[in-house]
Amino acid sequence: MTNFAEDKLFKNISQKDAKILLEIMDIETVKLKIWTKELRLLDPKDYVPDIILELDFENLIIELQSTPVDLNFSKRGLAYVAIANKSKENEKDMTLIVLTTAEESKTIEYKFNKDSVFAYRVVNLKDLDSKEIINTVERKIKQKLKIESRELVFYALVPLIIGKDMEKYIKRVVYNLLQVENVSDSLKNLSYGIEWLIVDKFIEDEEKRNILCDVLGDRMSLIYEYGNRREKEGKDEGIKEGMKEIIQKFLNSGTTLEEISKKTGKTTQELNQILND
Repeated sequence: MTNFAEDKLFKNISQKDAKILLEIMDIETVKLKIWTKELRLLDPKDYVPDIILELDFENLIIELQSTPVDLNFSKRGLAYVAIANKSKENEKDMTLIVLTTAEESKTIEYKFNKDSVFAYRVVNLKDLDSKEIINTVERKIKQKLKIESRELVFYALVPLIIGKDMEKYIKRVVYNLLQVENVSDSLKNLSYGIEWLIVDKFIEDEEKRNILCDVLGDRMSLIYEYGNRREKEGKDEGIKEGMKEIIQKFLNSGTTLEEISKKTGKTTQELNQILND
């Protein structure tokens, strides 16, 4: 996973907003708590689960998947459940659900030894109308209308719901999420966090992935990292060249020059000079 303090996005999510995710899986609960990254961090040889929620009677791992689950995924899912179960701070059962459009809803049973079976659910997102979600949210953004919580959460899931041309839809969703105004910090953090996970899992190009993650994570470190790398590669004026390219990409994503100035410590005049050189 991209090195990013994702807890900043999932911090202080309200139960009301987080429960929108549970609607998709037909789960009702009074208690709901999103686990921090520290509690989700597995052995370094494994992966980090996408989201873990503490509910009334269980701890639920939610995985976002764009391809059918296979034997390797079942093994990984079993590792998620086993290691997270070891780290849990309560006595509730640990379960796993996969959100996808790559296959029908079903229960998978993975027999991992003679007498033991690991079971988890796959929930298909096909019943969510991606066109309606896109049209509704983007129209409200353009007209500066109030966006309902479930609309924005489902909008963040659009690239996964559609399941094809993911990079195209990811960029579109990221750009529009940055334009959203007048929503609670909780809802913004949840939608940004979901999209960050989708970017990190499904954008293959490392440079593009880092840029989009940085935009969602309100970080500008990539400007310097990229510039230094260009310089080490022998590029003339690598830092300035790298900064120019990344600054332009941030601007294209909807970040203002004033916002970039605050985060980099450079004045808008300095940034304009870099852009115009």
